[in-house]
Amino acid sequence: MVVEISVVIPAFNAQDTIGEQLEALAAQEFAGSWEVVVADNGSTDDTVARALEHAASLPDLRVVDASQHRGASHARNVGAEAAKAPFLIFLDADDAAQPGWLATMAEASRTADLIAGRTVLILRDAVAGDQVTNHSAPTPWSRVLPSGGFLDANPAANLGVRRSVWSDVGGFRTNMLAGEDTAFCWDVQLAGHPLVRVPDAVVYYRARADISGFARQQFTWGVGVVQLYVAFREHGAPRSSPIGALARWAILIVSSPAALFSADFRRRWVGRISRRAGRAVGSIRYRALCL
Repeated sequence: MVVEISVVIPAFNAQDTIGEQLEALAAQEFAGSWEVVVADNGSTDDTVARALEHAASLPDLRVVDASQHRGASHARNVGAEAAKAPFLIFLDADDAAQPGWLATMAEASRTADLIAGRTVLILRDAVAGDQVTNHSAPTPWSRVLPSGGFLDANPAANLGVRRSVWSDVGGFRTNMLAGEDTAFCWDVQLAGHPLVRVPDAVVYYRARADISGFARQQFTWGVGVVQLYVAFREHGAPRSSPIGALARWAILIVSSPAALFSADFRRRWVGRISRRAGRAVGSIRYRALCL
């Protein structure tokens, strides 16, 4: 039987979360032929064993070795190379596809080369990882790695692409510090394939619960914004306004006392100031003012 859809999941030390994602996939209702490819990026825990525990409940589950180089981009590329289907859909190992996700994405894949499902932010308790403590509106990706005024983009936690198109653009860029999924979306669109939104294909996206890990992630993403700008400025990617950036810094400083009294506000404030700090460091690193 010809495989129609390959679901590719990069994984690194995901023993505590990958089971939930694979259980969510096993519960999908889809009449077509599909497979799941877990690309292990050199895990030192029981990620591979935990993944293989679900082999009996999934139609075609394989684990491939993607340990040659560290990074989600490399793992996604290795998984895509090993995939059998003409259409690839990428998920992350610490999220959860919701009911109807696969059938909806598969239907969209019939007429589009690049598709993006909807990611919904889920903040989970750091100890009881299976408890949802906050369920927000869809993640506004443009606030993290902005594409406003340029091209659309979506996280690779819910992204599909025709295999031939993935190959034509050279896969995911492995030199990106962050924002490799945004860069991939831009590469594909610059090659002439529009990004088609599939809002009914929902994935719950697990946000980092601990504030220090969240701050480090947001800082890295801030540096990644500058790298993205440098990589795509020749194609018209806009640079943020220095005056606007200074105004945002001023707002963050003035609003800082409120972070002492509200945990939700404190988390948002830490994220914003960490991203701004990352942009400042990225501007120095890449010699391009993008605050």
